[in-house]
Amino acid sequence: MKKDYQVDMGRGPIAKVVLSLALPAMISMLFQNLYALIDTMFISNLGAFPLAAQSLAVPLFYLALSVGKGVQVGTASLISQARGQGKNEEVNIKATAALPLLLILMLLLFPLLIPSAGISFFKMLGASADVCGHAYNYTFWLILGFPVMSYVMIAEAISMSHGNTVTPMKSMIIGNCLNAVLNPFFMFSLGMGIAGSSLATLIGQLVSAFYMRSKLKKYGLVTPAIRFNSTTLIQWKQIGSLGFFVAITLLISPLGLSLLNGVLASLGAAAVGAWNIMSRLEMLGLLPLYGMASALIPFMAYNYGRKNFGRVQEGVRFSLIFSFIFILPVIAIFIFLPHYLMFPFRAGNEVRQLGIQAIRLAAFGHLFIPVEIALYSSAQGLKRPWYLLAAIVFRMLFARYPLAILFAVNWGINGVYWCQPASMGISVLLSAALLARLLRQARKDLNYGHTASIKA
Repeated sequence: MKKDYQVDMGRGPIAKVVLSLALPAMISMLFQNLYALIDTMFISNLGAFPLAAQSLAVPLFYLALSVGKGVQVGTASLISQARGQGKNEEVNIKATAALPLLLILMLLLFPLLIPSAGISFFKMLGASADVCGHAYNYTFWLILGFPVMSYVMIAEAISMSHGNTVTPMKSMIIGNCLNAVLNPFFMFSLGMGIAGSSLATLIGQLVSAFYMRSKLKKYGLVTPAIRFNSTTLIQWKQIGSLGFFVAITLLISPLGLSLLNGVLASLGAAAVGAWNIMSRLEMLGLLPLYGMASALIPFMAYNYGRKNFGRVQEGVRFSLIFSFIFILPVIAIFIFLPHYLMFPFRAGNEVRQLGIQAIRLAAFGHLFIPVEIALYSSAQGLKRPWYLLAAIVFRMLFARYPLAILFAVNWGINGVYWCQPASMGISVLLSAALLARLLRQARKDLNYGHTASIKA
């Protein structure tokens, strides 16, 4: 197999190996989030109804993305571990079992392609008749693109599990650039309106899929395919047992945001708008860290498969140090330069002032992010994703939401904004305890003594 871009996850300095995996993954995650941003930029030129229609499609997209990420992470973890154990035949079996599973799950959304079913779905979400038509037109191509997105995600899992994060990065950049070019052409030149935006996204994903397939074949790796054998159901069970917790974890965030928006809505639209702006800026600042965490998953799984606990432990240590160093300038910008961060958002003086306050307060919670990032990659790489789910559920539902209600009663809008850093400060104790327990369990599973069990 050609070694272009492939990182040997079992040898070499930890910092060099992890950064070689993480930097392309960081860029890839940034471009993945640009799909929705680019669509929103162009759709906003069509008016309020199409923009509202796209907003209604967001939960549907996040549902598909969460399911896809669940299968993707489960597949990458299992393949990486099998590689670490030297079970090459099992690597191919798991790689080919993943795509049919994800396609079946995505097909459950296809009834929404029927006009009556799709429009009824959006009416159920509270959309007016004017918005429903736009929402259906947009989601038609969006849903048709889910199988293509599935292929790309499984191909990325295969590539990343072999230590190659550069190819998925290039695939994501190519798809995004094509989407940006085709969006205005389909929407305005061809007069397709909002449907042209989702069609452009579909074509960008198709090109990404062909690119990933060609590169996997070039490097001698198995490509995603629809194949079944006597072990397919067993493989689905293994992937699903990991992927289920990953998908639920991802779905907790929009649920937690909805609950918090309910508290803020009682304090005025400006309070909600300011929080949403802060959330977007916060996600932009934290995306690189989650990109690094995603790249660490196959690293953890591979060395766990090799029974090299020392390397797993060093990976966690590097994650904590790197995340802390990275987050310090982000915190400084949030505290000292929130006025500049709010500059692109023209939503009135009240929203601006509240946004500045929300950004500054959120910064204090970022100090605790490194522990959650380390738990993110470790729990999934070591095949115990329920550890991460427990931490996220506790922070979002059992800490942040009750604190938001309590602080709102006593201190109003600023009190609600304090619930973000306060909940993170409380939940970091649970995350740290879970991370320590996870590593102890991994050490026990591998029967690790005082020396590494595998010599490079």
